[in-house]
Amino acid sequence: MSDLSAWLVERKPEPPEDLGTGMAGDVPPGPVGRALAEAGLARLGQARARPGRVRDSAFRLLEADALLTYACEAALEAEDPEAELRRILSAIGS
Repeated sequence: MSDLSAWLVERKPEPPEDLGTGMAGDVPPGPVGRALAEAGLARLGQARARPGRVRDSAFRLLEADALLTYACEAALEAEDPEAELRRILSAIGS
């Protein structure tokens, strides 16, 4: 079991099944919080690439929201939570 898979198993409530089943495979390796943030930013980029009322973009936006929320949650477990949260916010803003 990967670090991310183990981390996800610990979440209460559990991630939505559609998100949880595919999420671990789509997240790059590395520290859980940073990997989740990178995956969330990638999904956000996919949503932005197809603006308007496009169903696929809406799903990518929901996935980005979930991944970035989990990234913030994981950041709170980091050695320096404030620095990790600032890094995530900085990446979202760029």
